Amino acid sequence: MKDPNRVLTIEDIMGIQTFPMIVFSDALRSWIGTAIKVHQAWSYNHVMWLIAPGVLASQDATFKTVPLSDYLQGGHRLKFWTNPRWTDEERLRILQAIAADLELPWYRRLYDPVAIVGQALHLDWIQLPFVQICSDRASYLSLVDPEYDLKHPDPADVNRWLDSRGIYNVYGRFIPD
Repeated sequence: MKDPNRVLTIEDIMGIQTFPMIVFSDALRSWIGTAIKVHQAWSYNHVMWLIAPGVLASQDATFKTVPLSDYLQGGHRLKFWTNPRWTDEERLRILQAIAADLELPWYRRLYDPVAIVGQALHLDWIQLPFVQICSDRASYLSLVDPEYDLKHPDPADVNRWLDSRGIYNVYGRFIPD
């Protein structure tokens, strides 16, 4: 088991060869990100998936691939979670589901602004059908973990769930200079 407080260098992160990994981000210069952190009383404000060397799948305005370097050079703290027990088949199942969602029409990959209002009001059930917010994308975990039962979580909910299961490990954290 890796040290959950291990600080990763850019070289460490770009050298990761085990996919997928759940990645939490804290946009240090974003007022929206700060509002999300204050609301959920936690340190991170975004959930993504590391799906290939240097490539993230992220629910931004649309669900899309994003270069990891955008986060390594853009004032973001990152926290990487993994499950060393996943088989190659389980990893592939998650990666294939992410890839299939990345191929959906743009309007099916849109960010759900209504869900943000629901989250802000602590009415997480307020959400548009067929679109998601970033933390909804943690639901890929249900493909390999039958205990995954979060509905409309925020990033802090996902982190607490990962921590509570005892089978997921923090691979490490990135803290920008």
